[in-house]
Amino acid sequence: MVKFVKIGFYGIWGIFLCLAAIEKFGDFFAAGSGFLSVAMLTIAGLFQLAAALIAIGWAVLAFGTMRSTYLPYKFVNNYTVPIIIILLAVVASTARSSSDGERAKKLGFKDGKEFATARENNITNIADYAKFEKEKQVKMAEKAAEDAAIAVEKERKAKEDEAQCNKDAYCYYTHHENAEYLCSTKIPKLAKYKFEWTDGITEPKFDRTGWQDEANHIVRISGDKATAQNGFGATKNIVYYCVFNADSGEILDYGFN
Repeated sequence: MVKFVKIGFYGIWGIFLCLAAIEKFGDFFAAGSGFLSVAMLTIAGLFQLAAALIAIGWAVLAFGTMRSTYLPYKFVNNYTVPIIIILLAVVASTARSSSDGERAKKLGFKDGKEFATARENNITNIADYAKFEKEKQVKMAEKAAEDAAIAVEKERKAKEDEAQCNKDAYCYYTHHENAEYLCSTKIPKLAKYKFEWTDGITEPKFDRTGWQDEANHIVRISGDKATAQNGFGATKNIVYYCVFNADSGEILDYGFN
C-alpha cells in the first residue's frame, strides 16, 4: 500500500513539475524577452525538468527490486530524493524570478512582482497596467464604501432589534440572565408530596411571560405543565410561577398559584 502511495505522490509531483517546465520554455518569445531573461528561463526550465524527471523516475523505481537493480546507490533514498527535487525546484523558481525581473525592467515595470501581476492579467505594457491598477483602486474603493454601508446598516438594525427586544420580557431575559432552569429546580421543592413535570420534550415549562417591573427588568414567568399530590393522595394539575431579575439572574419569588 505504501509503495502505491509513493508512486502516486511522486508521479503527480513529477507531472506538475514537468508542466511547469514546459510553461517556462513557452515564455522564450514573450514580450520583453532578451538574452538574459531567456538564459534565466532556460536555466529555470532545465532545472524544473530535471526535478520532474527525478520525481517520475523515483516513482517508477518505487519497488525495491527495480531500485536495487537500476539504482544501487545507498545515498539515493527516500530522504535525499525529495531534498534534491526541492533544491532543483527552488533554483528554477529563483531563475524564473530573475527572468521576470529582467523582462519587467525592459517593459518599464517597477519590479518582477508587478510584472508577474500584470502577466497574470494578460497585460504586457506599462500603460495597460496603469489603467488596470486605476480600475482596481476604483473597485476597491467602491467595495470599501459598500462594506461600510453594509456595516452601518447592520449596526442600525442591531440597535433597532435591541431596542425592540428590551420592550419584550421574554426576549430580554433570554438575551441577558435566563433563570428558567434555576426556577425549574426550585418549583418542585414546594410540593409536600409527589411532584411531576408533564411538559413534553419540546414544550417549555414556563410558557407565559411578562414584566413584573419593566423599569427594573423584573420578569414573571409561569406555566401549568406539572402535577402534584395533596394530603389525600389525589393528583391535580398545578399552576406555578417564578419571579427573577433578568439583569442578575437572582430569583426573587416563586410558588404555586
